Amino acid sequence: MQSEIIINQILILSIIVFIGVVATKSGVITETLKEGIASLVVNITLPFLIFSSFTALDITLELLKNGLLVILMSLASLFFLLFAGRLSAAALKMRRDTSPIHILHTAFGNIVFLGFPLINALFPGGQALFYATLFYMAATAILWTIGVNLLNYTDPPGIKQKLRNLVNPNTIAFILGIIFMLSGLRMPAVIDTPLTGLGQTTSYLSMLYIGSMLARTDMHRVFIQPEAYVLSVNKMIVSPLLLIIIFRVILNSLSLTMDPVAFAVVILQSGTPCMAIIVVLAKKFNANDALAMENVFISTILSLFTLPFLYWVIEVLNF
Repeated sequence: MQSEIIINQILILSIIVFIGVVATKSGVITETLKEGIASLVVNITLPFLIFSSFTALDITLELLKNGLLVILMSLASLFFLLFAGRLSAAALKMRRDTSPIHILHTAFGNIVFLGFPLINALFPGGQALFYATLFYMAATAILWTIGVNLLNYTDPPGIKQKLRNLVNPNTIAFILGIIFMLSGLRMPAVIDTPLTGLGQTTSYLSMLYIGSMLARTDMHRVFIQPEAYVLSVNKMIVSPLLLIIIFRVILNSLSLTMDPVAFAVVILQSGTPCMAIIVVLAKKFNANDALAMENVFISTILSLFTLPFLYWVIEVLNF
């Protein structure tokens, strides 16, 4: 049963997170090392994981069709989540200095540090990672345009800065991977082996980073913040379930078939816990980064239960 696989995988990842917590509390992972791990993942191991996964795929018409559906559904999911975040922020009567974080965390999940390792473990072979990367590209485009504008409402970045933010090692790896996949080119084994090996370290490094981040959270007040629980339920249960219904109705009404793996990837990525990068952005733009950290902590803990539940729903409904 795939539901057992996802539970086991989350337990495995949780053990590594726990090791990250212990290593941070004991001083092995310092603040500098934590930031170094994040930089290593985003700039080296994840790009290699994306690239090596794409080069191992054989291009088919079915893959392209499902890829197009994933892009459209990813964009729809993200805008739906932004709207859901606005509704819950209004219901909670949040202030102007805190509502942007709430809205962004409702829309953007931890698709890099948790989503990719989970998807890659659940659906090995590269195809699911291809769909997950498409979701990531859609999220990146919206985060560095609409998202940054929302967070930095006093001094939003210009068009040139937004475009520069979209160009990063992961988008470059995506483009190169697409070129290799479409052309049928393959890397020599002496090059492919180290690149693939480095890419496969993404899961472990990502979990160590999350553990280190959680270890630095103020535990005295984090569990009594109702906003974080409302956000988590909205982002990781209510909205993904609504997206399942909406997408299924649309696909059926248009007589479209979709790869169940592609469908599962979109829903699971939509339901990942709050994005860790929002904490960094909040600090950069003098927003409430403490609130952002609390959102990440609570949602990450609750995702141990919500992600298996989401996958169980998808599995039971045969999506």
